[in-house]
Parts: sequence; C-alpha cells; structure tokens
Amino acid sequence: MSLPELKTAWAGPLPRGRSPAKGEGHPRSTDDPRLRLGFQGRYKEALALYRALFRETQNPRALHQVGMVLRMAGRLEEALGVFQEEAGLLPEDPLARSANHYEQGYVLLLLGEREESRQHLEAALALAQRVGDAMAEAVAHRGLMEWHLEAARAHRREALRLFQEAQDPKGAEEVERLFPQG
Repeated sequence: MSLPELKTAWAGPLPRGRSPAKGEGHPRSTDDPRLRLGFQGRYKEALALYRALFRETQNPRALHQVGMVLRMAGRLEEALGVFQEEAGLLPEDPLARSANHYEQGYVLLLLGEREESRQHLEAALALAQRVGDAMAEAVAHRGLMEWHLEAARAHRREALRLFQEAQDPKGAEEVERLFPQG
C-alpha cells in the first residue's frame, strides 16, 4: 500500500468487530489492510508508511501504529517513547487512552519495569471497563495475566528450589502439580 492509498484509506473508520458488552464494534487491527503490514513482519515498510502518515496527518492512530510496529520489531525503548508521545496527543477518548495505557504497560513489562507496567495495565482495564468494550477489556486482562504469570513463574522456581534445599520431594511434587509448566 502506498502512502497516498494509506492516507485515503485512513480517512475512513476502522473495520469493527462485535463488542458484546455494548453491542457495538471494536477495531480489529489484524483484519485491516491499513494495519496489516506490521502483523506481516514488514516492519521497515510499515514504519516508513506510518511515520509518513503521522507527519502528514498528525493523527495519533498513525503514531500508535508506529509504536506497535516498533514493539513487534523488538525495538522496545523506541516503542515506549512513541507511546508516551501518543499519550500527549490523545483526545479525551477512554478507548484510545485504554489502548495507549495497554501498549505502554506491555512494553514496560517486556522491559522489566514491572511496577510501572502494572499501573498502566490496570489503567487500561479501568478505562476499558468504563466504556464497556469487551475487546479492550480482554486485551487489558491478557496483559495483567502475563504480568501475574511472570510473578507466578518466579514463585514456582523459588518454591521448587527451597523444597529441594529442604529435601522435601512431596512439597516439590505439589508445586509441579499446581503449576506444571515453568
């Protein structure tokens, strides 16, 4: 997709799926050709297009896509900076702010900044619940699940180590039964 095609397409609404909580739709990024480049791993092309689109339109949605592509490409520090910039440009739209908090929280989690990550993920969930958007709520819950899963894995490793140190195989077996994957 060329920049003129992307710019024309971007002027329209995003395709929407169903949100059972509100009976309304939610954006489906993977279904939209305007957003698909990053999901196809075409990061360089996607970044060039979304950056050019943002320069021309100053649309925070385009900047959001720049951040998502950077995150998918593993360029986490850059992605975080873009999402922080986007946050300053967003209107008072709880759904857009929820998406931004989610992305900041998720990138911070990947960077190991757990406490700040949790704050953003919880803010994303609160905003999504405020508008009753099932997709945004699901994404926020998924992020928080991953946050807690990382902590649970650390507790599992420590419990196994200490049961082994205490020479208590039954305790270690119980941990393995409760949480079989590390």
